[in-house]
Amino acid sequence: MICIKCGNSNPDSENYCLKCGSPLPKISQAVARPARVKVTKNYDTIRLKVEQLLSYEISYEEYYEILDNMYYKIEEAGNLVSNMEIPEDLLPYFKEQIEIGLTGIDMFLQAINELKVLPELLEELNNAQSEEVKENLFQEIDKIKEQSLNLAAEATEHLNIALDMAIENMSKWKEEDFGAGYYV
Repeated sequence: MICIKCGNSNPDSENYCLKCGSPLPKISQAVARPARVKVTKNYDTIRLKVEQLLSYEISYEEYYEILDNMYYKIEEAGNLVSNMEIPEDLLPYFKEQIEIGLTGIDMFLQAINELKVLPELLEELNNAQSEEVKENLFQEIDKIKEQSLNLAAEATEHLNIALDMAIENMSKWKEEDFGAGYYV
């Protein structure tokens, strides 16, 4: 395992660099594929919860709790990526991947925020008296649902592209044998 921070080559069994103590990257084909599944699962979960909310299968509180938990986890992942220290010599290997991943994270967070308005619109719909108001609310709910889920799907694609790039970049980095004598 090669340290991203100092370039030291470490045994695969290590979690932290033996030279500088930094956490070691765990991106490999075996690890990245499950991450891709997890990213896609987040989209599938959000889509399912929107459908359950709109069919009154879950409460507003449960819906908000799920969105808030997902938002927190995704935001936390974005903060970890944003705060990573990458040596300037290695930045070309990771810059585009990080930018695409952070864009995906921002888009997913935006989609979650937009979907948070649905319970309020459903409440207005339940209290609406005229058919015209109800029809307008139906259209607004459908518009927000479609736009937000499309944004979340696009965000998921960005995140999956970033994961694929991570696999490719780590392979390139390894092929160039940066671990042997790098930053001696």
